[in-house]
Amino acid sequence: MMLSAWVQFSWDLKNLPAESPKLPPRYTVEAASLEDRDLLLACVSRSVSMESGWSDDLTSRIKLAEEIVQTSFPAGEVAFVAIKHGARIIGASALRDAADKVSNLPLGISVLNEYRCRGLGTFLLYESLRRLRERGLDHVRVVTKKGVTADRYLYPKFGSTRVVLVGAPV
Repeated sequence: MMLSAWVQFSWDLKNLPAESPKLPPRYTVEAASLEDRDLLLACVSRSVSMESGWSDDLTSRIKLAEEIVQTSFPAGEVAFVAIKHGARIIGASALRDAADKVSNLPLGISVLNEYRCRGLGTFLLYESLRRLRERGLDHVRVVTKKGVTADRYLYPKFGSTRVVLVGAPV
């Protein structure tokens, strides 16, 4: 069995650009409510399942998403920010404002496959970082698999630092 390689990105939020990337007017961004749980889980699960780099860890990743959406979210341990197209959630990010955690974005940035390559992931990453800064964090971290799209194209944005982790993330 081959072990997955993991990477951690971190951002110093003092260096976050003042201007947000633009969100096209046909989309809205908002804090998700508990009534959105099924839509959030569907968005995250579909997003991960369409990324071939997650295939060997797909079951554990979806189980983590279920735990966070069904348990941590109602308990107030995480908040969700969502991009909607009408009533449909097409992008989501879980925010954990505990400074001592390995990842403040425990599910990373999720955008449905059919909505990718439109700047929505970049917007959602920026918005997640901005909201975590508003919650008092100076530094934010996310852990992802080495080589997935987010590792190569999304998380290097906004002045992040990338570190390869030894062993599985906690």
